[in-house]
Amino acid sequence: MTAATAFDVVVLGSGIGGLSAALCARALGLSSILVEKNARLGGTTCDSYGLIWVGDNHLMRAAGETDARAGIVDYMTFLGGGEIEQARMEAFVDHGPRALPFYEKQGIAFAPVPGVVDHYFGVAPGARGPGRTVEAQLISGRELGKWRDRVRAPKDAPYNVTAGEQIAWGGINRYSSWDQTLLAQRRADDMRGKGVGLVTHLVKALLAREVPILVESPADRLLLDDGRVVGARLADGRDLHARRGVVIATGGYEWNADLMRDFDPLPGLQPLSPPGQTGDGLIMGAEIGAAIRRIQNNLNLMLGFSLTPDEPGASPIQCMAGISEMCSPHTIVVNRAGRRFADESYFQAVVPMLRIFDPMRHAPVNLPCWLIFDSRYAANYALAHLPVGSKIPDSVARAGSLPELAGKLGVDADGLVATVGRFNDYARAGVDEEFHRGELRWRLATATGAARKNPGLGPVEKPPFYGIELHPSLGTSSAGLLTDEHARVLHQRRRPIPGLYATGVASARTELGAGYQAGLNMASGLTFGLLAAEHMLRENGRSA
Repeated sequence: MTAATAFDVVVLGSGIGGLSAALCARALGLSSILVEKNARLGGTTCDSYGLIWVGDNHLMRAAGETDARAGIVDYMTFLGGGEIEQARMEAFVDHGPRALPFYEKQGIAFAPVPGVVDHYFGVAPGARGPGRTVEAQLISGRELGKWRDRVRAPKDAPYNVTAGEQIAWGGINRYSSWDQTLLAQRRADDMRGKGVGLVTHLVKALLAREVPILVESPADRLLLDDGRVVGARLADGRDLHARRGVVIATGGYEWNADLMRDFDPLPGLQPLSPPGQTGDGLIMGAEIGAAIRRIQNNLNLMLGFSLTPDEPGASPIQCMAGISEMCSPHTIVVNRAGRRFADESYFQAVVPMLRIFDPMRHAPVNLPCWLIFDSRYAANYALAHLPVGSKIPDSVARAGSLPELAGKLGVDADGLVATVGRFNDYARAGVDEEFHRGELRWRLATATGAARKNPGLGPVEKPPFYGIELHPSLGTSSAGLLTDEHARVLHQRRRPIPGLYATGVASARTELGAGYQAGLNMASGLTFGLLAAEHMLRENGRSA
């Protein structure tokens, strides 16, 4: 072993979990190295809104607000749906509030996100209104110097604004109503918010501390010495030795067909994450006996679609419909029978319905499904980030009547006509009697018109009518390496594997369980990145 290849901490993966672990280790006085298989840093963190959910955070306290631990625990327990590990959940609750100030000391400034309430506000015990959700402030990519283009910036995503601004301006479905002059200046200055901004902040902090970063360097396997993980071998044959520990933060497995069949066999599921998400961490961990835990009722699932523009050679636009189109008026989602099956504006309500299986047909009841909208939606709201009022691409099915559209989509025409008729009555009355769409306060997009009785409802009645098939896509993989409250990976015999840690979505979400709350994944990565580094600092080089 040479000095050039030996570090206290070797971190595999550059999403929120990996960046956090590498930064915390260095900030605590340990040497660390960050290793990324792809050419650009950030993973799926760069696709996110960058929301960070932390109960009793320091920004709340500075504003004179109180947030009782008991209420936070009650809410987390509700979210978990019986699938949490108590010790990990309590570690998250207790250490998240001190993690944020720790990162602020490393130069990352946070701000509250006004108006964003807990997903189950008014429904679940311990849920509350605004305050628990924060985000990193804007940062210019120019601050990274030669590393500026090494952060992954998703095409077509408006990351030059904060999540708070986007929500205040009406949501992504109102993109054209935003201040275009401001946006142009932001792009010129390469200002970054949301997940891209958070990653940029963390990379800047790593560079300032001279933490080595390797890109295009996939890891192949873990190195063992007498049962302890002592490093990782890269695909090119290089060995990186770790005196204190290896942190697996390699993300999910949506692009690994075998693992998807093993853990998330949902018909028609399409990955919307970057292609590098192939489950490398799960495979390396399993090879040395690590336990893998699957969240059985993972609600972190979205419906999305891929839109093919009219321009020859243009790349398809990937869109998460659950936080844009499905939240907007003049849209519904129907199954093959032409029937709605959930509150479209609240994707957690949609997810369980996607998994319902008809034992007589031996097929899912609500897959495939389609987004149906009319010309009023097309004229007033954005489709897949296109400017409001843009021509709907020719790849989108359309018709002058609902029966004609049903025929093109393969949907039952009588069912669709009846469904739209009932929905339009609900929209005019302002009350969705079937699924209560628009009644919950949580949302990331809003409707226009102050006089609207229900911001989530608008009739689907003005031709032409349009239809797009929706595909389920994982927001976070259902399975991951089983870890404890220190982020240590556990063996199949439920003992910690010495020297091995996991953070981010490479670890099983046992602190969060079944439920989904915007900002929990980011907060978990930040918190357990810190806890892993602190545990390695306490332990000597050989103790378990």
